Amino acid sequence: MSNQPQSYNIYCGENVTSANPSNDYQLSYYNVDDFKANVSARFAKFLPDVTVLQPKILDLLEIAVYVFSSDRSISRGDRVGLNYNKWARTFNFYIPVRDIDFWNDKKNTSPLSEALGFMSGDRKYNFFFTRYKNQAFMDYQPSLFTDDIIPLDARDNIDIMLFSGGLDSLAGAIEMLNSTKDKNLYLVGHKSSNSVVKTQNGLVKALSEKYEDRIKFYGFGCHFTGLSRVEETQRTRMFLFSAIAFAICSYYSKNEFYIYENGITSINLPKQMDVMNARASRTTHPKTIELLKKFYSNFVKGYKFITPYFNKTKIDIINIFKQFNEENLIASSVSCSTTSKNDRASHHCGTCSQCIDRRFAIYATGLEDYSDNYVNDIIRGNNDPETLNRLYNTLRFVSMQDFSTETAFFIKFTNEIDDLIDYIPGDNPDDKVSELYSFYCRYADSMLLAANAMQQKHNDLRSPVPVNSLLQILANREYFKTPFQSRVEEIDNYLRDKIRIIFRTVKPSNENDFNDKVEGLLSSLGLFNREYPPLKFGITKYIPDHSQDELLIESKYIRKHTTQSVASQGIAADITQVTQKSKKCGIFFIVYDPEIQIKNDKEFINGFQDVREDCFVRIYR
Repeated sequence: MSNQPQSYNIYCGENVTSANPSNDYQLSYYNVDDFKANVSARFAKFLPDVTVLQPKILDLLEIAVYVFSSDRSISRGDRVGLNYNKWARTFNFYIPVRDIDFWNDKKNTSPLSEALGFMSGDRKYNFFFTRYKNQAFMDYQPSLFTDDIIPLDARDNIDIMLFSGGLDSLAGAIEMLNSTKDKNLYLVGHKSSNSVVKTQNGLVKALSEKYEDRIKFYGFGCHFTGLSRVEETQRTRMFLFSAIAFAICSYYSKNEFYIYENGITSINLPKQMDVMNARASRTTHPKTIELLKKFYSNFVKGYKFITPYFNKTKIDIINIFKQFNEENLIASSVSCSTTSKNDRASHHCGTCSQCIDRRFAIYATGLEDYSDNYVNDIIRGNNDPETLNRLYNTLRFVSMQDFSTETAFFIKFTNEIDDLIDYIPGDNPDDKVSELYSFYCRYADSMLLAANAMQQKHNDLRSPVPVNSLLQILANREYFKTPFQSRVEEIDNYLRDKIRIIFRTVKPSNENDFNDKVEGLLSSLGLFNREYPPLKFGITKYIPDHSQDELLIESKYIRKHTTQSVASQGIAADITQVTQKSKKCGIFFIVYDPEIQIKNDKEFINGFQDVREDCFVRIYR
């Protein structure tokens, strides 16, 4: 069983006939011989005659369709495994184009590959372009555009912005309409589902009525016909969004468009230690924006993406609604990442990270009465383990337990800051880090203010604190514990009686037998790996008895002839090996000592736990 990233060949358009259907992927938005179109690209016409578009612009739109469709049709695989390599995919695209000279120039395509790799977290995006052979396919394809025509009016007096229907883009539209009253807005939105279309249309109608028809909405679709959506991370959606907006701007000689996304969402520092690579979204990350700008500058020199909300938190966004007296529109916006699973009465699941951030921001600004349409009540409800984990990680993050100083902040997020430092405003790197830390402190303060407001409003002293609720997490201050500590306590509570009962009459025959029994018990607590896959540190390997994410578990069976010193040496050796290779892993020792060879439990345990952070020793008899 390999843990290496998988490589996928994607044959697109007329090239589908060169693919091996048993091994390769085939995508086309038009029929090719016996191959039926399996992608639907539904772009409204932004000019009456799209045949006048530059060939490389038509190519750009097709490439964006195929990249986005591939991202959604090929699974990233297991999201919870110890080894994260398989989550990053390698794509080899075989795409026909009209302007072969432009696309075969590495100066033009290398920035695109780099941008896609960063925003998606995938390993590599390779492009192999061929010149269109069939003139009919090379010419304007009716199936790429709909019959709708939504041209720009008064092009010199209009701004173009991306519009999703979420809080950020809605706040951006409201602010622009109020601050530039002599300008109109051309909103570009992805019609990803019927519920999203309904939301977007409703908001556009409300804005048009309030701001005297200064709004025009350009909606586009990109869907499958005959294919299943197996991957919903949609990390490359920004490329599709930007390609449409750029094509519109290019035709109308406009060298910029606006992206309204608050800075916390865009930077998206990982709230939990196992969020790596593409697991943290980078769709509007400053580096993504700069890499895309570099790519589009090969079409139009000096092309710009304007991001006015880079230094704003979600709370700042909510305050924009208050500033312009538009609080009534908050409930009509949708921030949820799982809208397709929600009922008609509730636009938000309440449990995804977007919903959690939205709800905290609403409470922090005192506007909770304007947005309460959630399927699940995280505050008083009995939350499932995944939701509890999100709440715990959010609260631990904003309580800043792991980065209470600027130095600790830099150490914890060194890799993330390295990705940011060259792409945020400022000249001095040290000043940039200080400003970034101050920004996150401001965000943390506002989120804790929201948590306090939730407690005050919903905590009923006449009733017990609801089990598995946000109120329980807050009351018990569970977020002060490290993620490893919380998981170890859960495992320890489960094993405490189980080990005693299972070995009451028959003791394990040896340590391997003990490991077998522990494996069976751990299986009730989730997916654990037994001595596989090995944890890789450079060219060396370490194989724990059991593992889950980055928690390593070692089982030790102390028999009558095993002295305490021998047991100590084995544990010390494991601690040394793991610590020398990685300080990110937690290590938990399950020590079974039925003959009481360990004379002083507390002294034995502290002797190991005091020498390494996130080292846990529990003794069972």
